[in-house]
Amino acid sequence: MRQWAAQPIIWSIMIILLGLTLLTPLQFITVHLVMVPIVMIVACSRTLPLAAGYVIVPAALLLLMSGSGWPITAIILVIMVLPGVAIGYVYRRKASALAALIAGAVTMVAILVAILISFSLSGIQLQDEIRAFMEEQFALFDSFAGSNMVTGDALDSFISIAVRMLPLYIMIIAVYYTVITHTISRRLLNWLGIEAPSLPPIHEWRLPRSLVWYYLIVLFLNFITQPESALYTFILNLYPILLITFAVQGIAFYFYWAHEKGRGRVIPILGAILCLLFPPLMYMTSLVGVFDTAFPLRRYVRNQ
Repeated sequence: MRQWAAQPIIWSIMIILLGLTLLTPLQFITVHLVMVPIVMIVACSRTLPLAAGYVIVPAALLLLMSGSGWPITAIILVIMVLPGVAIGYVYRRKASALAALIAGAVTMVAILVAILISFSLSGIQLQDEIRAFMEEQFALFDSFAGSNMVTGDALDSFISIAVRMLPLYIMIIAVYYTVITHTISRRLLNWLGIEAPSLPPIHEWRLPRSLVWYYLIVLFLNFITQPESALYTFILNLYPILLITFAVQGIAFYFYWAHEKGRGRVIPILGAILCLLFPPLMYMTSLVGVFDTAFPLRRYVRNQ
């Protein structure tokens, strides 16, 4: 079984199968796996030219089978293939897991930004497209509810904020898919006997202390900046990123506490799930992360 799985041709076929499932209801599951075969091909192939062939051939077949929908297929392939190649290349270089995550996320961010710029240059008004999509969705909800749920002014305000927060959405999408791809690919490669490093245990994660100052500066600017300014758009995207980053640090502190006290992983895992389900808990956990970064809380826990 492992000998078969180590053959790049198997993963080349998997690209085609996963690509075909994107046209079915299974897409909600398989879209999270699309980059995995690409990573496996690049990491398992003897040479990079061979890896390129194993990726290009199934990609070309998917484009041919897409018919008139080939532009959408091409965009999806570019978004998924290049970050997958970047992650696989980092694995080949025996670099750290953090380097693989950064390579995949940065590549995907660059591609998504390039696509948005190309849309703008081609005359596509992104705000109008988002508005048309949202109006269609709210009209569908209104038909079920039997009443007008959202007024025109509220919809305009929502769309304006959504467009201004596109950089944040791009960052979240890139990190999300990169983390999932790394988590699955690393285990598959290790199963095949190919070294793919993992991230340090979560209870060892620590943010640089300087990040606290950036958080405080952004928090201060958030209160004094006018919503109409370009600086506010920057803050609107940076503040949630810092909030999520410190929330992750807070969750890491929960794991550290459980590790030091021998309480197992159930409590910190439950805390992480509750942070996702209840935004107020995320704010509290983010504050814990700020204090864990700024002060020696872990030394206090260790000495108790």
